[in-house]
Amino acid sequence: MIEHILIVFTVGLCFTFVRNDFSYYKTDYYSEKYGHFSEFERVEMLEAAKEMFYWGYDNYMQHAFPLDELDPIHCTGRGPDHDNPSNININDVLGDYCLTLIDSLDTLAVMGDSDGFIQAVQLLTDHLSFNRNNTVQVFEANIRVLGGLLSAHLIITDPAQPFGNMTPPNYDDDLLHLAHDLGSRLLPAFENTATRLPHPRVNLLLGVPVDTHNSTCTAGAGSLLVEMGMLSHLLGDPVYEGAARRAIKALWSYRDASTGLLGALSALYNVA
Repeated sequence: MIEHILIVFTVGLCFTFVRNDFSYYKTDYYSEKYGHFSEFERVEMLEAAKEMFYWGYDNYMQHAFPLDELDPIHCTGRGPDHDNPSNININDVLGDYCLTLIDSLDTLAVMGDSDGFIQAVQLLTDHLSFNRNNTVQVFEANIRVLGGLLSAHLIITDPAQPFGNMTPPNYDDDLLHLAHDLGSRLLPAFENTATRLPHPRVNLLLGVPVDTHNSTCTAGAGSLLVEMGMLSHLLGDPVYEGAARRAIKALWSYRDASTGLLGALSALYNVA
């Protein structure tokens, strides 16, 4: 993204110097045209964004829930590919855990939809279970599912309630309990690797698969701390944060000696 911005900026400067008589290429033109929304445009874009969100969300709830996502071509719900466990394009992401609903929690809150948010929390409390024989990618489950549950819990328990009253009746840390359950099911990924880097995938019921890959990507190993750290903070249990911190420290120690850069992939058992 930064590279694209720099290229556009450089090209813009070249045009300004070469054809300075063309006001079209001057910075003031772009600032005036794109630098802000008028109040009318702001409200118009706000409503358009809401309309687009609810179009997708309402159709998911009508045609796909409690499966993970909506298949827009067939207008049906979609979960893991149980017939083809090697289909990681699907199975890394989808785990039979109401993924789209979890993804939507913070959006419902930010849009001020108290009724929709509270209904979504109740549906997850009633339907969500991680006691499933599904193998998922640790990175995806951490950032989307664990992160989604924790952020919604923080919204609910925030005394300031900045988006309106988002507290379900009789809420008893239900989302935190679900996050705790998921975090514990992800922990086996951090165990029994010589490099202290986590396995890329874990079976929610059985732990690390026997035939798992012997490598993990940099993002998968090094970006788990925010969610795991928050879970530890909320539970008063350092084990989750500790596992993620050890992975980051290990990854940092494997930087290239000459460039200081990290590789795209890192081995779990033998790092050259």
